[in-house]
Order: sequence, then C-alpha cells, then structure tokens
Amino acid sequence: MSKRILNLIPVAALLAISSAHADSLIQSLNRVDNSLNKVQNTIHGTQNTIRDGQNKIDNTQRAIGEIQDGTYVEKRVENKVRQQKRRAVNGLINKSSNAIRKATNTY
Repeated sequence: MSKRILNLIPVAALLAISSAHADSLIQSLNRVDNSLNKVQNTIHGTQNTIRDGQNKIDNTQRAIGEIQDGTYVEKRVENKVRQQKRRAVNGLINKSSNAIRKATNTY
C-alpha cells in the first residue's frame, strides 16, 4: 500500500506542474487572442477610412460632372424634396404608431 502511495506522489507532482503550465498557456493564448482582436479592429478601422475617403472622392466627382452638365442644382433640389417627403411620411407613421400604442396601452 505504501509503495503504491509513493508511486502516486510523482504523478501528483507532474499533474500539478502540468496544471500550472496549462494555466500559463491559457493566459498566453488569451493575450494572443486580444492582440489579434486589436489588429483586426485596426484593419476594419483602416478599411472604413479608405471607404469613406473613396465615397468623398466619388461624390465630389459626381458633383463636378453635374455642375458641368448644368444639372447640379436640379438634382440637389430633387434630393431635398425626396428627403422632405420621406421625413413627412416617417413622421406620420411614427405618430400613428404612437397613437395606436397609447390607445391599446402597449409599449
């Protein structure tokens, strides 16, 4: 019996060392994962910045073309009218939805 216990002591010590080593590995992997997440966020931010810059260039080029064609003012007015109509419709929808919620007491 005592011989069996003596054989288990090195195994227990090995398990304790392995457990500590595993914890260290997990912490290292978490650090690597956090670093990769930061890099990925940086890449996404850079892609968004590039996309925004390209959109500004495209919008400027379109405006220049419209100015040269003489349609710039017309298109701006059309867009403004379209936006106003959309806002008016959305406002009516929101007001009617609110009235229905108040009438039915569902919030």
